[in-house]
Amino acid sequence: MRRSKIVATLGPASSAPETVLELIRSGVDVFRLNYSHGRREDHATAVQVIREAARTHGREIGILQDLSGPKIRTGALEGEDEIRFETDEEVRLVPGDGPIRRGVLTSNLPSLIDDLRPEQRVLLRDGRLELRTIERRGEEFLLRVVRGGLLSGRAGINLPETRISVPSLTEKDRLDLAHGLEVGVDIVALSFVRTAHDLEEARAAAAPREIFLIAKIEKPEAIDNLDEILAVADGVMVARGDLGVEMPAESVPVLQKRIIRAANRVRKPVITATQMLESMIESAVPTRAEASDVANAIFDGTD
Repeated sequence: MRRSKIVATLGPASSAPETVLELIRSGVDVFRLNYSHGRREDHATAVQVIREAARTHGREIGILQDLSGPKIRTGALEGEDEIRFETDEEVRLVPGDGPIRRGVLTSNLPSLIDDLRPEQRVLLRDGRLELRTIERRGEEFLLRVVRGGLLSGRAGINLPETRISVPSLTEKDRLDLAHGLEVGVDIVALSFVRTAHDLEEARAAAAPREIFLIAKIEKPEAIDNLDEILAVADGVMVARGDLGVEMPAESVPVLQKRIIRAANRVRKPVITATQMLESMIESAVPTRAEASDVANAIFDGTD
């Protein structure tokens, strides 16, 4: 009998009723709705489709709402698909969320320039590009490109050495959470958790409704505060994507085992996520490395 559960992310390519039913027949136990993308009305429709498919199949299927959290992104790119930042080039980070261009970066976080300090890493596109802060100049911050590459608009920004002054639960998250509770999600996953207070804030936002709350572990601060987070969360997710950007990639397997062991110790469910069977987006057969990755996550104690 299979004891480990399967969580599947539902998106536009997989949300048709017949596809959802086939996924349930294939063994999906929980569907994840990614509130970083898509409209709320689309997620509401997905909930209805899942519930109907579950009734048809006669199974209890969970629905997990994944809140986007304070994801920092660059401004948009106008007139081009990508621009190249060259290694050793100097780049200005300027206020506002205007368009980016050669030599100029913007972001959707108003406090970013105030939060930065000299000699801190700024990672773009999941770490494909690396910049380092030099100094603040008035309302701008000067950065140097350490590892260049192509940059598209609205690219993700990771700041592994910077404490950003933004709550883990954004205003968008609050609205999304209210919507999720209204349409009847079963589980809520909170992104970029740093402390137990972040989880308490989410519970307060949901009150008087009770929520089953999953803390996504993807920040160095969350690793430092893991025990106190586990004391407050109903479960945790090893979010290997951002965790592998914020921290050295080679440390992720060790951190995965540490997080899972800690969750097992206090009998809290743990999900291991990101790039599980990634090649199967294009291929019908997983790689041997992916099969080994799934097996090892289960051997580690993933639920």
